[in-house]
Amino acid sequence: MNVLSRKFSSVLAVTAITATMALASPVAAGVQSFGKTYSVTATVKGGKNLTVLLISGSGRLLASKKVTGTNQKITLKSPATASIGGTSLQLVNSAGTSKGSYFGPVTIGHKGKSSTSASRVYTRLKQSISTSVKLGTLTIKKVGAGKQGYATASATSSSADTSVGAQVSASKGRPTGVGTFGKTSGVAIKSYGVSAAAAGDPCSPAGTSTCGPDSREIGPPNGNPVNPPNAGQPTQQGSVVNKDETLGGDADDDGIPNAFDVNDDGDAVLDSADTSTPAPKAAADNGTTTCNAVDFKIFTNYKATQGGYAGTINAYGVGGFKADKVNIASTITKSMSMVFSPITQVCGSAVTRSFLKGIDVSYAPTDYVELSKTCGTGDYQWLIGAGKMCGTDASGFSFGTAYTFGDTLPTGQDTFSMKVDTADGKSYEFTSSPGFVFVTHPMFIAYSNDGTNYTNIDYTKTTTGPEGARITEPTISVTQSQTLYLKVYRPQRLAMDGEEGDFYDLGGFKFTPDIPNGTPSVGKCDLLTSTDTEMTSDTPINAANPPVMTLQWAIGTKCYGAPPKNIAWAPAASDFDIQVEPSGPGGNSAQKIRITLS
Repeated sequence: MNVLSRKFSSVLAVTAITATMALASPVAAGVQSFGKTYSVTATVKGGKNLTVLLISGSGRLLASKKVTGTNQKITLKSPATASIGGTSLQLVNSAGTSKGSYFGPVTIGHKGKSSTSASRVYTRLKQSISTSVKLGTLTIKKVGAGKQGYATASATSSSADTSVGAQVSASKGRPTGVGTFGKTSGVAIKSYGVSAAAAGDPCSPAGTSTCGPDSREIGPPNGNPVNPPNAGQPTQQGSVVNKDETLGGDADDDGIPNAFDVNDDGDAVLDSADTSTPAPKAAADNGTTTCNAVDFKIFTNYKATQGGYAGTINAYGVGGFKADKVNIASTITKSMSMVFSPITQVCGSAVTRSFLKGIDVSYAPTDYVELSKTCGTGDYQWLIGAGKMCGTDASGFSFGTAYTFGDTLPTGQDTFSMKVDTADGKSYEFTSSPGFVFVTHPMFIAYSNDGTNYTNIDYTKTTTGPEGARITEPTISVTQSQTLYLKVYRPQRLAMDGEEGDFYDLGGFKFTPDIPNGTPSVGKCDLLTSTDTEMTSDTPINAANPPVMTLQWAIGTKCYGAPPKNIAWAPAASDFDIQVEPSGPGGNSAQKIRITLS
């Protein structure tokens, strides 16, 4: 069963690739080296079919190694960097139905005499004078169905950071977030610093209020970020981000990095419905200083846009409209696209070439593929099932191959890496995940022009077309002065590990009418965006009495004639998307309906 997902616009990692890698990959040609190269050595016991990631405290991916044996010695060799302090080891599944999804953290020590009774464990490395770090034997411990787990060291490593701010909350030695992907609420032990730069990351000039005499970045005395960004605005180049908001951070100290935590602040609201969830950042290292925080955003579009409501699936649907294993896999294959934002500049230097791959993701290329151009939308839109970027006609280009989904579906924790070359002769690697991934659509079930007398939609009277089951759409008419009332079923997510049942209704999400194909284009009617306040958190489905949400659309005054576009009311039949988005980070899902403007 798929996991929930974690973050939209999350940069899991950033790595400046050194010249030593130029021989291994033509992508890295002409790269300059800087700093020190660190090697982390361990023997992994019981880790076959896992990949070990070495991630810096500020979210940089320093190295990775796939484990192919049951008792295997591995060495993780970082690119040249300024520091190993704050770094942790994380595990990703590299085989099976969970291939490409996060598995769990590595603990390298514990507080107290016994690891089996410890309520505090250590996951981060301290700054090392030596460039060689040895962790001994790491034993894999699986939890539940084996899709999650963690690794534990045979003894507390001398390289472990045992300070209070680096400690992780645990139960009998197991980090509290393991088993629920961080859903279980926790209380932070202590914030892990205030700067996006990890302990030991370089800065200049040395000996200033923000840069110590050892050229390590320090925060201001008041504990506030240096030059904090405007609330709700994207972080700009050169800005500093709270450490707990980086992907390498762990805001609730549950052992699951923010990059993979479905509830990274440990409150009662999952990130997908949490309006206060920040977009985690990672800082790039240009060889002399930690510079800009970089966004590498990934999200999915999952829209049923065919006539007759074909392709719409929901847990409360019937027949070909019912969300089951077969229909979910089929509709994702046909209609899901994954969108990647371009990275245009790193550390003040323009990006000249971009490359993309999946990390142990079954449906994505495993080696870097060059992205020859952005799409007309200004980003990269990958039609996953078709294996095409930017469309299936001559305007598009191949990315991977055509893929038919089955038991393994896309998840929010599937990881991708984008490698970019910059004009100053450097190369950087950014790794991110798509965030929340929808597997069902909203489903329109009734409409009214007065809020009292409703016409129901009968999904049992189907015919079969190229896109599967479809029905004859009703004629829905609305005047400019009328309010249209729509009853809909909420979309659902799959239950994640540790939850009962198969589907959960998505609570606290946003519903917006979208007119994507009008002439002129109206687009999203943001004035009619409504947030679900009746169901505020995800709830197991109730098949016996499906909950219904009622939308009130004053189309004539809030979509047309409304600033800033001020588009005139145009009597005619028009396609409207009932678009659903998370209140926090995530993608979108939609069902298309036709409305006659009269």
